[in-house]
Amino acid sequence: MPDVQAVILAGGKGTRLRPVTAELPKPLIPIANRPLIDHQLRHLAASGIRDITLALGYNADRFGGVEDTAHDLDLDLRIIVEPRPLGTGGALRWCADQGAFDERPLLWMNGDVVATPDVAALLDIHTERQSVLTLWLTSVRDVSEFGVLELEADGHVEHFLEKPAPEETDSHLVNAGILLLEPSVLQRIPPDTFFSFEQGLLPAMVKQAEALYGLFDGGYWLDTGRPRDYLAANRHVLEGRVDWSPAGTKTQDGLWEGEGVQRETVGVIQPAVLGDEVVIEKGAQVFGRVALGRGTVVRAGAQLEDCVLFDDVEIGADTEVFGSVVCSGARIGANVTLEGSIVGARASVGPRNELRHTRLARDVEVATGTLIVDR
Repeated sequence: MPDVQAVILAGGKGTRLRPVTAELPKPLIPIANRPLIDHQLRHLAASGIRDITLALGYNADRFGGVEDTAHDLDLDLRIIVEPRPLGTGGALRWCADQGAFDERPLLWMNGDVVATPDVAALLDIHTERQSVLTLWLTSVRDVSEFGVLELEADGHVEHFLEKPAPEETDSHLVNAGILLLEPSVLQRIPPDTFFSFEQGLLPAMVKQAEALYGLFDGGYWLDTGRPRDYLAANRHVLEGRVDWSPAGTKTQDGLWEGEGVQRETVGVIQPAVLGDEVVIEKGAQVFGRVALGRGTVVRAGAQLEDCVLFDDVEIGADTEVFGSVVCSGARIGANVTLEGSIVGARASVGPRNELRHTRLARDVEVATGTLIVDR
């Protein structure tokens, strides 16, 4: 087992995913009916890591259930709340100053990524190269929104470019938000100050040709920051493309069900996950790539495909929901079309509405037949 400690930075607001994250921190958004951070903790536990620090900020009080998960996984979980937004580097330094870390290599993961890093392989390179910082890398087609790394033949980081234009580099290797570092590096970060590690320290370390290395092993990675990527993450877990497990009991290939599910003779096209006490009325159709949260009700004649419904959602009769996210407690009336949209928590959409490619804020009420959006 790797002798590594870990920290998950989970203090961000996830503004790109609003209204999903208007109340719910992004590390707690459900992926196949488990909180994202639950999946991360399970992966770290399976990798042999037991000592984990969780660095919180935004809506820290919503993370109470994480301690139960850590207990079930036999993890030593330490929770530290930053006093105000401190950035990635500032949060790491704050945790260090609270005594969170010892001298062992520190695995840093961002709390909003779906990824399955090979911790043992990362540690091997880190140790063999006597690295002070080793980055687990992914490859993307469009590098203009990422920090790009150019590597030498042995994996040494030669250049770091922040959000370059395509003509500025031939590399497609980017920082995936997963790094293994020596804790002593954190002492270079000014204490109790907002500080971006990626912008304030990493470029300087590369420029000084320090012992920074990168590992690209083709492992799964996806940032959940945009709605389409969030839906893709759910879809990929259900399809088995990433080694994370949906919640519930696997009742057949590609189908997971919680306790008390009521679906009578309704067939469910796989893959799908149905939470506890889900009700799918006779005549409804579930066409696959669907996650239904606890207590969700799908009325007769409704059709669902490639969508995520949080807990306690109600979908009215003969309503169509495709490529959309519906947050907890929302009510969608009968004969509604919902396509490529997000409906915020506790929002209410009256019958005979059509919502295409739009976002409804939490607690919004839309009257019957009054809204058609198609942009």
